[in-house]
Amino acid sequence: MSEVVSEAFVRWLSDVSGCDVINTSMIQPLWSGYGACFRAQLATNSAAKLKNVAGNHHIKVPGDNGIRHVVVKCATPPDTLAHPKGWNGQASDERKRHSFRVENSFYSALQTLTDDTCRTATCVADDQKGDSTLLVMEDLAQSGYTHTTMSLSVESAKTVLKWLAHFHARFLNIKFEENKKRVLLWHEGSYWHLATREEEYQAMPDSRLKQSARAIANRLANARYQTVIHGDAKVANFCFTPDYAACAAVDFQYVGHGIGVKDVAYFLGSALPTQAQITHRDALLGTYFGALESALNTRLSTNDTLCSFDRDDIKHVIEEWKTLYPFACADFYRFLSGWSPTHWKIDEELQYQTDIALSALANT
Repeated sequence: MSEVVSEAFVRWLSDVSGCDVINTSMIQPLWSGYGACFRAQLATNSAAKLKNVAGNHHIKVPGDNGIRHVVVKCATPPDTLAHPKGWNGQASDERKRHSFRVENSFYSALQTLTDDTCRTATCVADDQKGDSTLLVMEDLAQSGYTHTTMSLSVESAKTVLKWLAHFHARFLNIKFEENKKRVLLWHEGSYWHLATREEEYQAMPDSRLKQSARAIANRLANARYQTVIHGDAKVANFCFTPDYAACAAVDFQYVGHGIGVKDVAYFLGSALPTQAQITHRDALLGTYFGALESALNTRLSTNDTLCSFDRDDIKHVIEEWKTLYPFACADFYRFLSGWSPTHWKIDEELQYQTDIALSALANT
């Protein structure tokens, strides 16, 4: 029997949307019991308006026959913490609570800056009560993004790499704009960055990687060219059209500042088996950097008012991020080494890239 959506969540959705909730179906519980993600149908009519709840952001989404199809994420921190791998400390709890506030902020303030080249769900409404958050989004399945998967072919992986390239190009050097909007993002995007993972760092066995962990993190944080990264770009967080020729991303809890190849490194390790990563490494990275160059040139040619780079910068962005790709891999390896040292993502390719980064540090 499929899990039933909490009546408290349904009432909150109805209050915020100003609509009757006529159907719900669970997608999945949130990690470690922090709430639920579910589909819902909202009954309305052409005259219906979303309630103007102070501080919320609302975008009206057209429905069919007075029905809106939405996906809802309702996060309510549990009274008793139960992390699957036992990481139940205060730092873990605070990180998760903050991540839901960050995601709501992204959808309410920055999601409108994405487009069809880096498709995301339209924000319908959001709300917060104490430490609990509610986020209501369009249901991407209704727009043709009906397929999800846990692994991809090399060609389908290129679809996501192009999405990442366009997303990173969209937000390159755009920090000043989001400050103006008072957007809440992670200072460093990605759920594994060292500043929030001291417990996992301490759990690492002594090694060259542990000794170099802070130098690797500093190299990434001090990169000249920063963008906004997804921060959890695993294959499970993308929805695809049936032919896998287009995709859209979900789950922006760890969106924040960083270099684009942090997303790339994490994505490739989640989507492809080790041998495919090794065999097709150059082609996959070439797809990403080719799409990034094209997307950045497009921004310049359209006189985008948010651009704060020029044509010469494009070459330097690509050079810098190519050099830092092994550091992004090493940074993720550092996290896994403390968090789950037998994890399947610790493979030959991750070790290979980490060795490149460690050698580069030794030669500086």
